[in-house]
Amino acid sequence: MVEIEVDKYYSNRGYYPYMTAQVFDALEAAYLSGAATALVPETDYYVMVSNINASLCKGQTATR
Repeated sequence: MVEIEVDKYYSNRGYYPYMTAQVFDALEAAYLSGAATALVPETDYYVMVSNINASLCKGQTATR
């Protein structure tokens, strides 16, 4: 599992198309409970980051 910041991802709708359902659901549950972070499956997190990186202009990468 990977711990990620709720505000960084859930508050940024631009990331939604790149999230797996598991990441979105974990972020939403954490947000609704008032948590600052959410635990998401490591594989799903890296799929999301890979999807984001693939959509960026060449030479840019998303950071954790």
